[in-house]
Amino acid sequence: MKGLPLLLLASLLVMTGSCSNSNEKELKIKHDVKQIVFFSNEADYTGEAPYYDALIELKKSFPTEVKKMLVFSPTKAKQYFKTYHIDSCPALLVIYNRKVIVKINGDATKEDIIEPIAEVLSNDLTQNQ
Repeated sequence: MKGLPLLLLASLLVMTGSCSNSNEKELKIKHDVKQIVFFSNEADYTGEAPYYDALIELKKSFPTEVKKMLVFSPTKAKQYFKTYHIDSCPALLVIYNRKVIVKINGDATKEDIIEPIAEVLSNDLTQNQ
């Protein structure tokens, strides 16, 4: 019975350690595909409505790409904010082969967001590489 608390503590440490590793893996951006990355401010959604509207519209033409979109918040992905020079949210990027192909940051209309994203997603970028 004296070993039971120690066993429970060891089990808890193993479980929490595995959870933190899975979060780190989730933050990895795939560079061999056109990866949509959305930087969202979870504390203030009011300025993000045009981004949500644009993503809903883009999903109609590019369901796979939007489904595989990564969403980061300032508190969970600070390294990406520095890497991709994101000063504030909302921001939407399309990344391919470690290069930012499209970057939309801050106030934008739905059309300002859809047009460049749709153009890049519909083009075959492998010919330009």
